[in-house]
Amino acid sequence: MSGSVSQSNPPATQPANAISATDSQESHAGVQATSSFRSVCSHVRFWAIAVLGLGADLGSKDWAFHRYHQGGHEVIIPHVLEFQTMFNTGALFGIGRGQTQLFVAASILALALVLWMFARSSAQRWLLHLALGAILAGALGNMYDRIFVQLYRSTEGGRVAFVQQVGQQGSDLMMREYPIDHHDSRQMLIPSTQVRKVGCVRDFIKIPTRLFGDQELWPWVFNVADMLLVFGVGILAIYLWRDRAGPPEPLAAPTGE
Repeated sequence: MSGSVSQSNPPATQPANAISATDSQESHAGVQATSSFRSVCSHVRFWAIAVLGLGADLGSKDWAFHRYHQGGHEVIIPHVLEFQTMFNTGALFGIGRGQTQLFVAASILALALVLWMFARSSAQRWLLHLALGAILAGALGNMYDRIFVQLYRSTEGGRVAFVQQVGQQGSDLMMREYPIDHHDSRQMLIPSTQVRKVGCVRDFIKIPTRLFGDQELWPWVFNVADMLLVFGVGILAIYLWRDRAGPPEPLAAPTGE
């Protein structure tokens, strides 16, 4: 009878591997249930970086162009950092100059991808949320310029300058150099058939460090938005590499479930 009783009662303890498997399943389910889209802390991290980064980018651009105007230049740290105002009508490294609508469309797609990645990530990946917030801020900063800083390229008097329309006289456009200085009332008349408006990204940060004689370490002028994009994409690349090299981390459950 004792043998019959022992068979009817389950063992008091489970094997160690069974406990480990159960814990793993519970942990997996917990990560799935904790979507960053439903996490207040995740939203705070993501949107705080996005808002602060966007404010820093737009504020620094306005400051630089009102202080130095077009073509301004100042050495901040010799051979390390300079401020040099200029416009970029293209993308990174000046590629695709004048394709404003194409770049705006690409920026919108990138923003949608960033938001999708944030919603699909787990709440535990706080560094990823900071990176995605930085990418969002950088993309919005440069997209703002392409939409709202649309200027005309003028060669009046042999000098290349970017101007904005302030009025119209007949078929001629009344122009003033960007940014408008209210203490300078000078303006020019340009036939509307001779100019074309294009979105301009404002750049002002320059690294003049030179290697091997006259070879510049980084010959391009950039802005805070570009810095945020490089930081965010770099962190994102590390995450993707780690996910590929190791066991995949469970994604958060879709927000609609």
